[in-house]
Amino acid sequence: MTTVGKLLRERNIIFVTLACCLVFYLINPRLLSLDNLSAISRQIVPIGLIALGQFFVVVSGNIDLSMGMASVLFAIVLGVFFGMTGGVELGLLAVVASSLALGFFNGVMVAKLKLPAFIVTLSVLFMAQGLSGLIIPRGQQIFLMGGFFSYVGSETFLGIYLSFWFLVALFGLAYVVYNHTRIGTCIIAIGNSEENAKLAGINIDRVKIGIFMFSGLCSGFAGVMLSTRMGFVQPGLDGNGLLLDGIAAIIIGGTLILGGRGTIGGAFWGLLFIGLVNNALNLLNVEDVWHQVFKGLVILAALGANWILWQSREATAH
Repeated sequence: MTTVGKLLRERNIIFVTLACCLVFYLINPRLLSLDNLSAISRQIVPIGLIALGQFFVVVSGNIDLSMGMASVLFAIVLGVFFGMTGGVELGLLAVVASSLALGFFNGVMVAKLKLPAFIVTLSVLFMAQGLSGLIIPRGQQIFLMGGFFSYVGSETFLGIYLSFWFLVALFGLAYVVYNHTRIGTCIIAIGNSEENAKLAGINIDRVKIGIFMFSGLCSGFAGVMLSTRMGFVQPGLDGNGLLLDGIAAIIIGGTLILGGRGTIGGAFWGLLFIGLVNNALNLLNVEDVWHQVFKGLVILAALGANWILWQSREATAH
C-alpha cells in the first residue's frame, strides 16, 4: 500500500476538501486569496460551534435540532441586555446560564423521560423561534456597536479573526476530551450500544445530560459570535440554515449519523468544506434560488467520494 493511498483512505475528507479547493480556484482564483480565506474563517465560526456541539450529540446516538434557532434566541438575549445596560457582562452571563439551562432541559427530557431526542429538540426549536419574536417584535432590530462587538467581530491575529482562533481552541479542547478522557470513551460506548455501556458501569443519564448541556452552551457561543459578526440582532434570522450546515459538516467529516463513530479532526475538515462551498457559491454569483440546489449537489458529491474512499479503506483492512 502506497503512502498516498493510505493517506487518501484514512484522511479522505482532507482529499475531498483540497480537490474542491482546486476546482473552485480554477473557476475563480479569488477563492484562495488571503483576504477571502480570512473572510471564510470568520463566516464559519457560528457554523463550527453548532457542528462541535452537534458532533457529541450525534456520536452518542442522538440529535439536537434546536441548536440553530436557539443560537438566534441567545443572540437576541445578548442584544436585549446590551440595549438595556449598555454593556455585555450581564448579557454574556444570561446567555451562558440560559444555554446551559436549555441543554439541561433537553437532556432531562431525553435521558430521564426517555423521549426521542428528535421530537424533544424539534419542539424546543419551535419554542426558541417563537420566543425570538416575542422578545423583539418582527421588523425591529437592535444594533450592536463598539467595544466587545467590534473587538470580537473585527480584531485579527496573524491575519485571522480572533473568533476563528476561539473556535480552533475549542476544537482543540474537544479533541483532548474526546480522545484522551473517559468522557469520550463513554460517549462512543453509548452511541454504539446503550445496553453494553450500562453493563460497563457508565451512568448513561448523566452523560446524556452533560452532552446536551454542552450542545446548549455551543448554541450560546454561536449566538454571541453571530451577533458580533452581523452587528445587529433581529427575529427571523436563519438559524435553521446554521443547523443544517453544522450537521452537514460533521456527516461529511465522517461522523456516523446513527452514532458511535466520528472524529473531531474530520468534523473540522467538514466545517472547512462547508465554508468553502458557501463562499465559492457567493463568489460565483450563484442566484439564491439555485444556491441551495448547487450546495446540495456538491455536498452529495463529497459524501459519495467520502463513502468510496471509506469503503476502499475497509476493504484494505480486511
